[in-house]
Amino acid sequence: MISRCTKCILLLWSGISMAGAANSPEFVLSPVAEGVYAAIRSEPPGLTFVSNSVFIIGDDDVVVVDTGAGPTHARALITALKKLTPKPVKYVINTHWHDDHMLGNAAFREAYPGVEFIGHANSITEMQTTGAANRKQLLAEGPAFADEIRQALANGVNLAGKPISHEVRLSFQSDLVWADRYFAEAPRTAVIAPTMTLETELRLQRGAREIVVRHLGRAHTAADIVVHLPKENIVITGDLVVWPVPLFGTTSFPVDYIATLEALLLLKPATIIPGHGPVMRDTAYLAKMLAVLKSIETQVRAAVARGETREQIRKSVNLTTHRESFAHGSVLLGTLFDSYVAGPGVARAYMQVSDKR
Repeated sequence: MISRCTKCILLLWSGISMAGAANSPEFVLSPVAEGVYAAIRSEPPGLTFVSNSVFIIGDDDVVVVDTGAGPTHARALITALKKLTPKPVKYVINTHWHDDHMLGNAAFREAYPGVEFIGHANSITEMQTTGAANRKQLLAEGPAFADEIRQALANGVNLAGKPISHEVRLSFQSDLVWADRYFAEAPRTAVIAPTMTLETELRLQRGAREIVVRHLGRAHTAADIVVHLPKENIVITGDLVVWPVPLFGTTSFPVDYIATLEALLLLKPATIIPGHGPVMRDTAYLAKMLAVLKSIETQVRAAVARGETREQIRKSVNLTTHRESFAHGSVLLGTLFDSYVAGPGVARAYMQVSDKR
């Protein structure tokens, strides 16, 4: 039986995408610049997240960034897009291989048969190996975890058995909406791999608009890409940037992450569209992410130099100040920090610093 923390991470990385408020729209379509629209998810923070998507409407066609968690989600995006324009989707860019960013690809291929899918070259292997294994494990063990959440709600407690807060109740209710959908859809949804790949950079010229797809380095995964609109000074980051709590997780490279975020800052974006969370108009949140990453690296390197084991390092690394800077007193956000930053972030940093990966 896997641990609860590992369960949470698998639910995210495999793309269960269990967060969608039942009584509100699944996303809000926000104009960011002329012809650029962000479909920003509207659910509360939870154990898992559903990706934002972006429409870049050109003179003759459309480029879509990330297609969401499955066919129902993707069809809602397609319906919204068709209300904006009758132009066809020429390219879909998947920022990385996690299900919640690409399991909607099949629906886009059905709606737009000529569409090309762009991703990093490494993402194909990752989808076929780690992604497939995580999905299999999730589909086997996830329903039981969802039932734990369902039972906790019925009993009026959180997963620690304590009285449930309003914040956590809303989060759990949201999680279960998407759990049921994912478990129904994922087994019969085709996984569409990139038909066009890049190693470092790919430039698309769509009329007067230049779109630069960049791999800035390893971070959330080894295959992260960002979409840069130089003229508009917009960067679409995928899960390099995630709000309200970063998602370092079990596929991350925390040591490399620092240089990758610094490379992102060198693009001097005026607008950042994150993989999850609201559109950002400054880089203050990135500074917080860099601070916790640098703290993890510094502390882990010192602990390895002292000869500490992985288990000892897990206890000795102190991220209390950073935890509060993201959680702001919220029990839910503190739990997310422990699940996606402190636990896997420290473990993965240890693997990198000790040269085990």
